[in-house]
Amino acid sequence: MVLAGCNSAQPKTIAPAIDSTAIIYKLINGDQKHSQLDTFFQHRFKDGVFSGCVLVAQRGVVLYEKSFGWRDHEQRDSLTLDCSFQLASVSKQFTAAAIMLLRQQGKLKYSDSPEKYLPGFPWSGITIEQLLTHRAGLDKYTNICDNYFRQQKIDEPPVYTNDSVLALMKRLDVRAAHAPGEKFDYSNTGYVVLASIVEKISGQKFCDFMQANFFIPLKMTHTWINTDGKDHPGKTKGYFKQWSWWQDNFLDGVAGDKGVFSSVEDLFKWDRALKNGSILKKETLAEAFTGHSPDLLKKKNQDYGYGWRILSFDDGAKSVFHNGWWHGYTSAFYRGISDDVTIIILCNKFNKGIYYPRPILEILGAHVMPLPVDEKDSDSVSEGGKP
Repeated sequence: MVLAGCNSAQPKTIAPAIDSTAIIYKLINGDQKHSQLDTFFQHRFKDGVFSGCVLVAQRGVVLYEKSFGWRDHEQRDSLTLDCSFQLASVSKQFTAAAIMLLRQQGKLKYSDSPEKYLPGFPWSGITIEQLLTHRAGLDKYTNICDNYFRQQKIDEPPVYTNDSVLALMKRLDVRAAHAPGEKFDYSNTGYVVLASIVEKISGQKFCDFMQANFFIPLKMTHTWINTDGKDHPGKTKGYFKQWSWWQDNFLDGVAGDKGVFSSVEDLFKWDRALKNGSILKKETLAEAFTGHSPDLLKKKNQDYGYGWRILSFDDGAKSVFHNGWWHGYTSAFYRGISDDVTIIILCNKFNKGIYYPRPILEILGAHVMPLPVDEKDSDSVSEGGKP
C-alpha cells in the first residue's frame, strides 16, 4: 500500500513534548495566585479552628491544595489530601448524575412518575424532574423519622435504609407538604426517592451502581457511598464544637441525599469529567445546569438545576455550586463554568464559613457570588438525627 504524501527517505522528526499545564500556570499568574491563596488560607484557617482539605484550580490547573487539622482528633492523626470526607448534600450531584445517565441511556424520562418504578409509591402527581429540582413537595424524612422514634421513646432505633424510610412514611400516611410544582422547597426526601429509582432500574445497590458507572471509570479511588458496608482506612471522623465527635446514627444508612465520601483530589477528577463530558454528554449537563425555579431566582439571585445550585451573571457567565452539612462535616464545591475555576473545601469539623468563596474568587479574578449563601434552606441535612 502506498500512502500519499509519505516520504520514507526522510527521517521522522519528533517534536518535543509541550507541557501545557506549565504554560497555562504561567498565563494565569499561578505563582502569584498560589501565594495569595496560601496567605488567605493560613490566615483564615488557623490551627484548631479549621480541620479539612482544600483544592483550588483554574483552567484545569491546580493552584493550591493543602490539608489542615486532624483526621482523628483523639488519636492526633493528621489529615492528608487523600482522606475522605462525608460530602453531605454535595452528594446530591452524584445522585442526579445517576438519574441523568439512566436517562441518557434511554432507561427513564424526566417526566416519568416515581410510581412507574416504585410500586406503591404513596404520593401521586410527581415527576422525576420535580424530585431533581426540589419541586415535588415531599415532607422532610429526617424530621419524620426523628419524631417517630422520639414519640416511641426508642433511644437507639434500628439502622434505616432508603426502603425503610419510605415504608415508614407510607405507614404513617405522611402527606405531601405542598402540591407538586407549586414552589421550590429543598428536599432531602426527594433525593432518597431518586436513589431508590436508580436501584430499581439498574437492579444494583445504589453504592454499586455509582462505583461501576462513575467512581471506578474515573479512578476516584478514595470515593464511596457510606452504605457499602466496607472499611475505608482514609475515612475521617466528623466533629462539632470543641472537637465533640458526632457518632454515626440510624439515618447514616440512608443515601442519595447524602452518604458519598470523597477526597478533594477525587472531586477534582469529577470536576474535569464534567468539564470534558467524559461520562455525561455535554448536552445532558446543559440540562442539569438550567434553572427550574424562577421563584428561587427572584428571592435569592440563584436557581436550581439537577443537583446543583446555579448563579447567572449579567454578562452571561454561569457558575454552579453546592454546599453540605451532616454530623459536623461541612463541604463546599464551587465550579465557575464560564471562568473554569474550581473550589473544593471539605471539613470534618463544623465550619459554615466555607460556604462563601467570594475572597477566593477575587484572588482568581473570576466572577464573584453576589450574596452569601444561606445554608438554612438548606444545603445541609439536619444536624439532628438523634431521637
